Amino acid sequence: MQPKKIERNIEDKLSGVNVSLTKAKKELQDSRQKIVDMKNEQVEIYQKIATIYLLESPKNDDVQIQKFIRQLQELCRNLEDKSGQLDHVIEDYNQKMAEVLLRLDELTTKKIMQLESDADYVSIFNHYNEAKLALTSETKNYNASKQEFLTKLAQYHKNRYYNYLVNRRFGESNYKAFGIFRKLDAWVARFVNFSENYKNQIILEALIKESKLRFENKKNVYEQISKQKEQKEYKVEKSLKLPETKMELAQTEQDLADYKKQKLETENTLEEVRKGESFQFRTISNQLAKLFQEQTFNKLTDLTLQTQSKEDDALLERILELNQKIKDTEAYLITLLKTIRELENTYHRFEQALYIFKENNIPSSLYEFNLSSSKLDDLLNNLFNSRVFPESIIQTLLAYRVVRQETHSSGWSVSSSSSSRSSSRSSSSRSSGFRSSSSSGGGGFKTTNSF
Repeated sequence: MQPKKIERNIEDKLSGVNVSLTKAKKELQDSRQKIVDMKNEQVEIYQKIATIYLLESPKNDDVQIQKFIRQLQELCRNLEDKSGQLDHVIEDYNQKMAEVLLRLDELTTKKIMQLESDADYVSIFNHYNEAKLALTSETKNYNASKQEFLTKLAQYHKNRYYNYLVNRRFGESNYKAFGIFRKLDAWVARFVNFSENYKNQIILEALIKESKLRFENKKNVYEQISKQKEQKEYKVEKSLKLPETKMELAQTEQDLADYKKQKLETENTLEEVRKGESFQFRTISNQLAKLFQEQTFNKLTDLTLQTQSKEDDALLERILELNQKIKDTEAYLITLLKTIRELENTYHRFEQALYIFKENNIPSSLYEFNLSSSKLDDLLNNLFNSRVFPESIIQTLLAYRVVRQETHSSGWSVSSSSSSRSSSRSSSSRSSGFRSSSSSGGGGFKTTNSF
């Protein structure tokens, strides 16, 4: 057997041990994570039990538990008080709103009366109404005519022959072209009836400008008279302090909306507390859950018996179940850690055996090993026994090394006789300093000497 084959055999077993070691480490990691998950589930169960207990709040003699119940009751009372206070505030602001609206109506009436008694304002107001009506009518006319004119003009822009003549300024005083091109342009002009269409285009564009001009004039008149009207009105409003009243109304509306929002949020929070869903409730329940975790199982059973809910009884059973699973997994971890240490030691023994074999190997052109694959496999399997040292295995393996038979080109051969192999084995055995024992297990190889 060639040395390379022996090396590959050792490397294969080394790889196999490494695979088992990797698998065991992965299983170790998974088992630890499983314990973490089960403990997290237990924490959640304690929180659920605490939530059920707080929602019912049964009476008992435990001072610590009663402290948490009082905290929850005080939280509810504070929210109820805040809600009641907001009701009064909202009622006050509703009354204030009514008062401001009443004052605003009175001031608005005074404003109208003063403006109606002002002949100049009445004249401006009448002109304003007339200008508004005129602008409304002109706006409709302008939009309708613009749509119509633009639709017709689009037909001219689509005709490429017509636009060709327009771009060449055909028919205008600055039109220039040689004789042949003049004739061609004239022919195209007759084809598209350019003269009449061009006049129509000019008329349409003029109508659009005229319509827009009329619209702008009506708009300017309206804006001017509207500005005069607003100035008159603002002067009267300012004298009556209407702007301040309007600002007061807007601020009152904003404040009232804010208080109504606070009222709604307070009611929602109170409802969440009563259902055990608010942040404040969870804070208290988490503290109670920690206290429950410190209690004995019998104590916790007595506490859950004080509630009417049956859910916490099922949760207690789940805690017991998880406790047993955690204990079983932790016990398995101890076994798994022992297995990993053994696999690591085995891996190091195979690794050392491979190193020693390579260090003591002789080129395969001179030597080979006189043993079968099954014998090699049996020999290497002894490394799985922690009491067998790699040095012993390699010493035994080297005892099977013989001179390789080879015929040279000169016609002479080199070979080793069976007696020389026996002598070599016996001397190698004596120098190795190991002995075989059936009681040692797994091949029973022992040694006190090293290379």
